Amino acid sequence: MRCSLKFVADRRIGPVPPALFGHLLARRMGVAEEGLHDPSHPRADAFGIRQDIEPLIRDLRPALFRWPGGCTGTSYHWLDGVGPVAERPRTIDVHFGTEIGYGFGTNEFIAWCRRVGAEPLINWNMGTGTFDEALAWLEYCNRDGRTRWAELRRNHGIERPHNVRYWQLGNESYGWWELGQTSAAGYAETAREWAKAARHIDPSIGIVALAGRLEEPLAWASTVIPALAPYVDYVTFHAFWQKSGPGDPWYRVVAGPHRAEWYVRALAGLIAIAQREVERARPLSVAITEWNTSDFGVHMADTPTRSAYQPYYTLQDALANASFLNMLLRESRHVTLTTSAQILNVRGHIMANDEGVWPETIYWPYHMLVNHRGADVLDAWIESDAFSVPEMRLTGLPYLDAAVTIDPDGRVACSLVNRHRDEPMTVRIATPGAGFRAEATLHLLAHDDPLARNGPHDPDRVCPVTSALQVDGTSPEVELPPHSYALLELQLA
Repeated sequence: MRCSLKFVADRRIGPVPPALFGHLLARRMGVAEEGLHDPSHPRADAFGIRQDIEPLIRDLRPALFRWPGGCTGTSYHWLDGVGPVAERPRTIDVHFGTEIGYGFGTNEFIAWCRRVGAEPLINWNMGTGTFDEALAWLEYCNRDGRTRWAELRRNHGIERPHNVRYWQLGNESYGWWELGQTSAAGYAETAREWAKAARHIDPSIGIVALAGRLEEPLAWASTVIPALAPYVDYVTFHAFWQKSGPGDPWYRVVAGPHRAEWYVRALAGLIAIAQREVERARPLSVAITEWNTSDFGVHMADTPTRSAYQPYYTLQDALANASFLNMLLRESRHVTLTTSAQILNVRGHIMANDEGVWPETIYWPYHMLVNHRGADVLDAWIESDAFSVPEMRLTGLPYLDAAVTIDPDGRVACSLVNRHRDEPMTVRIATPGAGFRAEATLHLLAHDDPLARNGPHDPDRVCPVTSALQVDGTSPEVELPPHSYALLELQLA
């Protein structure tokens, strides 16, 4: 199969948004609590952070972390997680019905984010939480006066404000499964008042509101966006695609990210209308604060111990996630903040159980892209044979999925996914009016078995291999094996 990727070096979509590549760090057993933070573990440092996990996280160069949830955030009461650790309670995560601690609270979370070079995104509890509780949390984190909650922070040993920039209003409040379920109109009314008051405490924050559910029509977003346009900065949705369902499971999974791409464009249209018609509308953009390949029967099951987490993701899942990352770059005019769900265990890019720690297959496309992408996104055109997934109402999807970025010095990074299950692919790079140096670098994620997994005893079964290439400076070509992902680095001549 022969494909082509065309772009013009000075036709740019824009810079990669600084908050585009983040992660969820839920307050669930084996994730934040007794996962990343586990003072009893032999590999924990003086802060209780496991040093067999943190280096893998650092290597993903995370832009931000969302915490404490997710669904677990709908029963999180922040005052239980500050002050002396020995005095903090052990409570019930009401969403899941499991016991959970508060050892990794607000100050520990923010300090760890800053330690790994990431920004914190705090999710307000709109389930069992109250308006006053939310505002107190913001004051505790961000105010520098002599008010009640700022003074409490000082009493806890934090003299200067944390200046947490990002705050989200609730989690999946549209869902029957969620604590605090409500209607679009009910959510908009409550979120409006929370956002108004929050801006009086700190007008500099970026507030994230819920744009609705990907699997349902746009009625929620059509209500919420115009109502909140003067008060918030982002509207978010969650994007998951499952292996189970009708049709060919291979193409169902690798096509999954395109449903999210459609929704991004739909939300961008609603935002454009609101900014035209709503008085005092703020410059809104789209966020995606949970996304991944997922099987809810596995990932949302009760996981009371670390041993419950087992190898899950395959190379096929990694290809789907690579396409999602490409989509984020292509749509970066509209999508400016995301957090994958999530960084550790429970759909994690990294998994850890009593047998060891390993990067899941989905870890590697993220690692390859964030470490080798360019600073600006280029507009690009693909010519390729295509496939369709009628049961998902997706047609004409090219087997080659791609995104292109460029650095100021002319280094070009082409992110390439061969989504064909069985056929190799030759990709020709075309850049009218420009040429390349003969030396190139290829980072390739491939395996003979598209369903290959990593695990605690075989952590590198699926991992990228880097090689030097010599290419035609006029029209470079690269060979991609079936079901593979590649990051090709070229240099403009």
